[in-house]
Amino acid sequence: MERISKTHLILLFLLLIIFNIMYPYERKIILLRKGDIASRDFIAPYTFNILKTEEELEEERKMVSIRVPPVLKFIEIPDRERIIESLDSLINDIATQSQEKWRILRRKKSVINLFLDILGNGVISDRTGLPEFINNNFLVVKEDTSLLVPIAKIRDSKEARKYFSEEVKGILGESDETQSIVNSIQPFINPNLLIDFSEIEKRQEEARKMIKDSIGVVRKGEKIVGAHEVVTGDAYRKIYSLSQRQAGEYPYSIISTVLRNQLYFFLICLFILVFLFVREKKIYRNSRFLYLFVINMFLILLLHRFVPIYLLPLASIVMFLTLAVDLDFGILFALSSSLIIFLYQGFTVEKIIPILMGSLVGGIFLIDPRNRTDWYRTGAIIAVTTSLLILSIEFFIRSTLKDVIIGFSYGITNGFLSILLLFALLFIFERAFNITTNFTWMEYADLNNPLLKRLSREASGTYQHSLMVSTMAENAAEAIGANTLLSKVGGLYHDIGKLMRPDFFAENFRDGKNPHNDIPPKLSAIIIKSHIPDGVKIAKEYKLPVEIIDVIKQHQGTYLIVPFYEKAKKCLDDVNEEDFKYDAELPVSRESGILMLADIVGATVRSMDNPTEKEIKEMIEKQINKQFTRGQLSRSELSIKDLNIISNQFAQTLEGLYHYRPTYPETE
Repeated sequence: MERISKTHLILLFLLLIIFNIMYPYERKIILLRKGDIASRDFIAPYTFNILKTEEELEEERKMVSIRVPPVLKFIEIPDRERIIESLDSLINDIATQSQEKWRILRRKKSVINLFLDILGNGVISDRTGLPEFINNNFLVVKEDTSLLVPIAKIRDSKEARKYFSEEVKGILGESDETQSIVNSIQPFINPNLLIDFSEIEKRQEEARKMIKDSIGVVRKGEKIVGAHEVVTGDAYRKIYSLSQRQAGEYPYSIISTVLRNQLYFFLICLFILVFLFVREKKIYRNSRFLYLFVINMFLILLLHRFVPIYLLPLASIVMFLTLAVDLDFGILFALSSSLIIFLYQGFTVEKIIPILMGSLVGGIFLIDPRNRTDWYRTGAIIAVTTSLLILSIEFFIRSTLKDVIIGFSYGITNGFLSILLLFALLFIFERAFNITTNFTWMEYADLNNPLLKRLSREASGTYQHSLMVSTMAENAAEAIGANTLLSKVGGLYHDIGKLMRPDFFAENFRDGKNPHNDIPPKLSAIIIKSHIPDGVKIAKEYKLPVEIIDVIKQHQGTYLIVPFYEKAKKCLDDVNEEDFKYDAELPVSRESGILMLADIVGATVRSMDNPTEKEIKEMIEKQINKQFTRGQLSRSELSIKDLNIISNQFAQTLEGLYHYRPTYPETE
């Protein structure tokens, strides 16, 4: 990771100071008892639950415990087949000695099935050993399955044997042989359901844990008891609940609260720095934008102390930072400020959601505004998003109708005020921090700009070339998701350095006269290269934004000026290649990379005689591959995928400019 500079340490220090200054530390324990008279209005400092008394909780725990059905563990019949064979043999023996032999043998299977059904349903040893319960079912556990069985179907040993005796007599009739069969089989009817006391206790404990310790909610700002009023039972319950909450939150002195907050604040600061390092390396190294972040953080937290949270203009600042830098920077501010407000609100998230979502929606929809309609539409979307979220949250927390209406109106107001405040932020910070936004670029894209008018008069060929490069760059930037307006404006101004010596550049040659034929190739190379520093000088004279100056510095890279290098090799024995290379900077952004390619392709296509679509595509691919393999785009953040898209976009643009025109016959 890059070294943390002095600027980053200052940023951390300032954020920590702001977070601490704005934190609402004042929290007082309310010490009122039932029957006391309140000396002032007591207002809930934050939302908290109304707790049940210990007596109420104990009664609920007892009730849920006895509602838990007793758990009986089923023991499968051991050696089932052997027992069936024994019963079969036993009944056969008794039947052979009876005059009713055939009748008994015919109904033997029914007797055995009766025995198996009784044990299959389960037999309990003694009901008196069961814990207290009021459920109408037993929970019978068989291996991995559980089944609720009505109490009536579960018999103890005595009941099961009696039931067996009655049913067998109903099957075989009253006789000595029947009684012998009953007496012989009854000893096999033994308990096979064991009371699982540990499982019962476990389930009762789980049921007790599910009991809520509260019976309602007191919302932040709600009056608990008014001044000079007697503390009634309901008010006392709320006061008791608040004191319990506060006692749990503040077991230590205020120092412990401060220390606890520092850890939270430090983690937020660390999150901000890591986010910038990973997602916004340019901002990470730019103190101007870091201080802008701090100032806006102070502003939003200051407003939080005096403005209802639903009116907090977080969307304005997020949209401003999105326009000034990019969407990621705006999202970072939205998340980090919301996390701080989350702490300030006592870790209650409900009322933060509408302003956070409204700010994110604003940043996303206003990422590339081109006209006033975009602004009005974004304000309306923020208003709708915020107000609907407020409406749903207020209904969710069961607010009064008055609070719902007020919150909804705040949401609508927030959306449209955010746009108005955004204009103010742009007016103040654009000048104070030398920030460029889409509005800045739209101003510089005006072809009536004095510098562009001068370029059209003094170097008309360069002006036409710049218009073509601007169009190509804008279309390519839009295709890959780069800054279209910066690309467009960069294309218009990238060659303003040619104003110093316009006649020495091919697009401005007149009557086929080439002034380079009369001077040494090395001097020609010097003149051609000089349009870079000359362009920077002119840009500073006209106070162009630093982004345009960077484009001027980087649009030629360090590639070789081939025509004059080849001419020099023919004329001279000792030629230094470095004398014929641009000594400018390599592109460090996607926009600068696009402009380098657009400039080369635009210049090359003008040198082609009536090119076909195929020739244009081949030329574009050749020029882009050449710059890529020579490392001219190594710092531009353009991917292979981006280059393919740019190539296709250039081809579409140039095909429109150089399309085939039929020859029409002249009229007489």
